[in-house]
Amino acid sequence: MYKLFQIRLTEAEVDMINADGHDSVPKQRARLSMNFSKNISTVSADAFAAGYYDHVANITANDLEDVFHTGNMGPEKNIERLNQMHSVSVGDIVEDIKGVKHVVADVGFKKVDETNFVS
Repeated sequence: MYKLFQIRLTEAEVDMINADGHDSVPKQRARLSMNFSKNISTVSADAFAAGYYDHVANITANDLEDVFHTGNMGPEKNIERLNQMHSVSVGDIVEDIKGVKHVVADVGFKKVDETNFVS
């Protein structure tokens, strides 16, 4: 079982972005920066520590690659949706049964740099 965390925007945040641009909402700025970051493990760790991520689903899978496949293609029976979830993509965090977090990178996964997390 893997936990899936995604950055989700509220309607108010979407309205703010539409009115003032992407940089007006820190969550959105973090989410977009992950698409272009060579240091995605640190950027995602900072966003996680800031509370930008929501636990949106639990996915039954064999490994991280299987989480990616299941989160995009199914089968739906292997996804326990806890909240609104979009397909698994760059910037999403997957936590394994040992509590180790990995962020979906542009190619594969990178371990989330948790050195700055507050216990």
